[in-house]
Amino acid sequence: MTPTLPASMYVDPEVYERERIDVFARQWQLAGFRAHLRRPGDFVRHEFAGWAVVVVVQDDGTLRAFHNVCRHRAGPIVVDDHGNASSFVCRYHGWAYTLDGVLKSARDFGEDVGEYPLFDVRVDEWRGLVFVNIDTDPRPLADDHGAFFAEAQAQPIEEFSYSHALHHEVAANWKVYTDNYGEGYHIPLVHPELNRELVAKEYRVDVGDHFCRHSAPARAGAVNTGAWLWRYPNLALNVYPGGMNVERFVPVDATRTRILYDYFFRDLEAREENAAVERMGCEVLDEDRAICEAVQRNLAAGVYTTGILSPRHENGVAAFHRWLEESLGA
Repeated sequence: MTPTLPASMYVDPEVYERERIDVFARQWQLAGFRAHLRRPGDFVRHEFAGWAVVVVVQDDGTLRAFHNVCRHRAGPIVVDDHGNASSFVCRYHGWAYTLDGVLKSARDFGEDVGEYPLFDVRVDEWRGLVFVNIDTDPRPLADDHGAFFAEAQAQPIEEFSYSHALHHEVAANWKVYTDNYGEGYHIPLVHPELNRELVAKEYRVDVGDHFCRHSAPARAGAVNTGAWLWRYPNLALNVYPGGMNVERFVPVDATRTRILYDYFFRDLEAREENAAVERMGCEVLDEDRAICEAVQRNLAAGVYTTGILSPRHENGVAAFHRWLEESLGA
């Protein structure tokens, strides 16, 4: 039997700090969507595991990305999730930067302070999804995510239009939520309505190169049909016949996770059908939140050290643990 990660991995702040550096500072992260990045000056802000990044459209339509950190005394240059700007002005002391990150003025310094451009971040895109990587020399996105992108090739992503975002807070370590997403073993006990829509006994997870594909036969009239694709460490594409929910599991600290839902639909005017997809997704998340928060409390209590994983039902969880240990060098 394959053992689980030890309980300390889910509660120890030092482990979380290692993950910030060895996982989230080195892996490509979905930062936003071209739907919000069309005109020069359009920007999006994304925060993950303590890092804060801004992506902005340049005059020629290309993208640049920067740490959301002023070079003066580390104030934020952007506070809105997305918007449009002709320049960036620090919200602390008013240092101003051009859209390509060059320092334009240092308020009331009275002299040339020298060159202090914003800290640059790698940025790339795929089918309207915009990714960043704060590593200084990351593997190109197309190579790093190639197998995942190939698996998603058949999905009609470009046929969907951006609708809206929902943010949820879960009082649990990001890995607790990821473990939960990685298997369908819990569906009959945790998700009664979802269990009525899917044949849970035939739920399967196929493991690829740092990604998993989830599938299960759907019963007649089910809302939850389609493809569920997860890419290490924290991105999920939940694709349905009428749209898509792009899901990110974003660490806040060692014991809190923010779940970001971004909805895309084939027909934005099909309000009743779209609302049914959203309702089901939020209901499942509420159920997952309750069980994940209970698991987090038990992991922190001190009685549980390690468990074992089902070879039939939890191969996706085992793969996630393996890739995490590779990232951490453990």
